[in-house]
Amino acid sequence: MKKHYSIIDNLSSLDIQEIKAQASKKIFKKGDTVFSEGDRVDAFYIIESGQVSIVIGKCGKKEEISTLGSGDYFGEMAIFSQHKRTASAIAAEDTVLLSIEKNTFLEFLSSHPRISSKIHQLLGQRSEELILKENILNTVGIQGDNLHVSIKGDPSLRETTFTRERYTSVIDKLLPQLVQNLEELLLNRCVYRIFVGLNNGEVRTSSVFDPFCEDIHTADKLVDDGYLDRHFPKMAYVEKEKLIKGVYRFISDDPHFNQLPDHWGSIFKRTYDHWLPVTKEELISVLRKLQDLRDIPDFYLRNFGVSMIQDAIRMQFNCDGTHIVSAKDYKRFLAENV
Repeated sequence: MKKHYSIIDNLSSLDIQEIKAQASKKIFKKGDTVFSEGDRVDAFYIIESGQVSIVIGKCGKKEEISTLGSGDYFGEMAIFSQHKRTASAIAAEDTVLLSIEKNTFLEFLSSHPRISSKIHQLLGQRSEELILKENILNTVGIQGDNLHVSIKGDPSLRETTFTRERYTSVIDKLLPQLVQNLEELLLNRCVYRIFVGLNNGEVRTSSVFDPFCEDIHTADKLVDDGYLDRHFPKMAYVEKEKLIKGVYRFISDDPHFNQLPDHWGSIFKRTYDHWLPVTKEELISVLRKLQDLRDIPDFYLRNFGVSMIQDAIRMQFNCDGTHIVSAKDYKRFLAENV
């Protein structure tokens, strides 16, 4: 769990006493909700005693991102925007809070520019932390090695999984040759991302030479080597890596990048500076297991996505459930399910 950055630590005792003088005391029992994600913002809080858990909703589940104790403050981020609460606060034990109303706090900061400057610096750090926690796929290089997110689909499809007749598509007949050519596209051609619709035979590709668009192909075309030569220029894997890094440098040098809020600039800069592609060996391993995933009894693979840029393999099954895993967790997923 990440450290909680507290502006209170940098204020003088006189400043703290002046803030507390504006507060009213509130008592919460263990398990009580101080505020919920999505609530309107009306106050800022200091913990006088007890503990508070800060929780966000993620993929239908609640995830605790921080536990705060005596002297910590919370609820301040939304005060500086028109947004609603981006997280919930729950008393982890019997807790006493000092509550400072939003308008009172803003008036205090307007008359104390030194304190206001410190708080805005902290807000940038806290915003970066929350953004990373809220993303289903954390920014590349951050917690990428142990990624496994499950997303439930349509309940009616899950309920009829065992009664629906399995559909054999054109891709099932072509899969061995198709896998070879998908390897060729990712390893030796201009393609950096592939999506395969195993039921309808649709294959979507993204090229480093036109990164904002997707091209749509049918599986029967992609098993034709001549079709590959006409549509996908050859490019060595290492050269694609260099080009992608060059695009990141170009973006970071653009004037618009420098206009980003500090926390966003920090997130993107970290990605650009530390980005590395998924290894060729991992991509080969992933693609060569497509047949096994397609052949799982009852819960077979319906569509599939993989990219050399982000270590996140997307799999959707006939039950309409989706799994997003890293290359390392992909091997574990196969061991548990195939």
